[in-house]
Amino acid sequence: MKKVILGSVVAAVAMFFWGFLYWAAFPFPLQIMRAVPNEPALAKALAEALPGSGVYILPHPQGVSEGEFMKRHQAGPLAQILVEKRGANPMQGSIFFWGFVHMLASAFVLALVLRAAAPATATFGARFQIAALAGLAGAMYSNLGKPIWWHQTWDFHLMYFAFDLGSWLLAALALAFFVRRE
Repeated sequence: MKKVILGSVVAAVAMFFWGFLYWAAFPFPLQIMRAVPNEPALAKALAEALPGSGVYILPHPQGVSEGEFMKRHQAGPLAQILVEKRGANPMQGSIFFWGFVHMLASAFVLALVLRAAAPATATFGARFQIAALAGLAGAMYSNLGKPIWWHQTWDFHLMYFAFDLGSWLLAALALAFFVRRE
């Protein structure tokens, strides 16, 4: 179990630094997540129009006939608005702490999967393959369905898919090194 924990910590550290590199050093995330024209006016309108923090969808099916909902949905625009009314400090230490805890917990689960799935005689390459395929499955499922089901843009979710896959591949490398069936 010591190697599972050590591997999980090393994997989480690698994932954490990958996150910094991906979101702070690469230019394409901010190219894909475009700026809002007249941001202060839209922020004020959202603050006034939406009653609280939460997720809002447009069009919403409640309170209208199915025919009216279908008409609005087909005409567009379609929107999902995620609102946090209080705002937040993006560099707050607790965000980084809880983000690391999330990565550590995720890496730990992947380590347990690897330990359960890889035979005792598995090579580093075989262990990496098992962990990498599990990460690929998770990245695909959690990112690539949203453009299909929610009509969200492919570029946005491919961006997140690339980030998640990079995280899982780094975790797979660390875990394949440390985690073996005992």
